Amino acid sequence: MSPGDRCIGCRFFNNNPALIETVFPGLNVLSSAYSSVRAEAGICSRHEVFISPGYNCRLFEPARRLSPRE
Repeated sequence: MSPGDRCIGCRFFNNNPALIETVFPGLNVLSSAYSSVRAEAGICSRHEVFISPGYNCRLFEPARRLSPRE
């Protein structure tokens, strides 16, 4: 596993604030998934956990990057 294989670059990682507020419905009562406190943390759909983007695991798969024409 290379140092670049972090959760933030994995196809199973999603840190979209709207998704996070859907997964944790009471979160918007506390503040918001758009909060700077959350930073870049997100949901790993493979492990079904809320996780820091800096972690990595042996099941890492690179996210598909869209080309400028897509």
